Amino acid sequence: MAEYDVAILGAGPACLSLAFDLKAAGKTVAVVEENLFGGTCPNAGCDPKKILFAAEQARQQVAQLVGKGFAADAVPAVSWPELMAFKKTYTDPVSPERIAGFDASGIKHFHGHGRLISNHEIVVSATFGTSKDENIAEKPLQKLTAKQIILATGQRARLLDIPGKEHFLTSTDFLALETLPEKMIFLGAGYISFELAAIANACGAKVTILHHNDTPLRGFDSDLAQHLVTELEKSGITFVFNEDIQSLTKQENKNLRVTTNKSVYETNAVICATGRMANVENLGLEELGIDASSRGISVDERLQTSQKNIFAMGDCIAKKEPKMTPVAGFEGRYLSQFLLGKTKAAIRYPKVPTSVFTLPTLAQVGVTSSEAKENPDMYTTEWFDMHEWYNYFRTNDPVALAKIIYAKDSGEIVGAATLNQKADEWINLMTFVINLGIKKEQLQNIIMAYPSVGSDLQYY
Repeated sequence: MAEYDVAILGAGPACLSLAFDLKAAGKTVAVVEENLFGGTCPNAGCDPKKILFAAEQARQQVAQLVGKGFAADAVPAVSWPELMAFKKTYTDPVSPERIAGFDASGIKHFHGHGRLISNHEIVVSATFGTSKDENIAEKPLQKLTAKQIILATGQRARLLDIPGKEHFLTSTDFLALETLPEKMIFLGAGYISFELAAIANACGAKVTILHHNDTPLRGFDSDLAQHLVTELEKSGITFVFNEDIQSLTKQENKNLRVTTNKSVYETNAVICATGRMANVENLGLEELGIDASSRGISVDERLQTSQKNIFAMGDCIAKKEPKMTPVAGFEGRYLSQFLLGKTKAAIRYPKVPTSVFTLPTLAQVGVTSSEAKENPDMYTTEWFDMHEWYNYFRTNDPVALAKIIYAKDSGEIVGAATLNQKADEWINLMTFVINLGIKKEQLQNIIMAYPSVGSDLQYY
């Protein structure tokens, strides 16, 4: 039986920021991965999505400047097969390169499903079907022991349990489509639906977003979310609110019939983007008394489970912080320090920005406007319409809105939200401002390259 100092289940971003640090410090490390090494983000998540988004950005930039230097026939059509081929030049090497990196560093890796049989023992099995099936067939390949075990198994799409659910596609399926369907329905009005629907729309598909209530992008600024819906409707996306899907059936012409409590729709593909759930099944957690649910694994302020030598990190843990790649990497770096005895302090998360990568892009960080409304004695909020500011005027951006939230007692900027096409640059700057506790008047004493999004900070 192979013995290691640390074994990590899951080879995504959280693992990568931890495994190499531990190995460099002289620890023996094993990594178990049942899918693609590198995890969801670079293989079938944020990285390939942003490659497709780049085509949407390029097309939109030209479209905005029609009559202002470009003719209407200059707006390019997107070739989906060429775009997907470009995406694959990035995604195809990811898993082999991660494996090569482990080999070069002397990190042992296993391709299979890991299951804990004690708080120090893991059985790695080849799986037939998926590890999420109740009646999984397993062929034991290897047993290993580790002084400390780290769970970093990520999460996956949650599929609605309705008749015809086998016809659903997930975000992973969308990012692997060889041919873009002519008509598509996206279920759910969260950020995944918005982002993928906007890409499909820009690439020529007829797109509908279907949602069970009238609140899109729950958790984001509601005013800006409604503005975004309006902008996406202008671009050609249809929104249907307050309808519950009841069934999905395949027609003789291979189209899909979507039946809701109010209507019937026919389409070529249905993407189910109604949330995600943690990969916690068949890990042996219940037998060890480790609390876990579809929300994730319960951990304390040092990312420890109820078994003190077993930790969890990344998207598989239950937490209020966004389940994002940078957060997973942050947790991996924290555990590196903790396991190497360089800190005993609890993990402290900074303010983390979140974004909806559509055009325009919605982004926010820190105290939200709803929190500010609930606490008027603590916060004040200012609106800014920036679309005539030079940095948005020069590219003829159709909308550029922002909210800044200030702490009344200190004058510090504590929250920010925006809807604009340069929101990723804007929100990162505001994240620095908020995490460093910079006050409004201090921004006016910072000189940045002009003209730029950064040079606009002095006006808030």
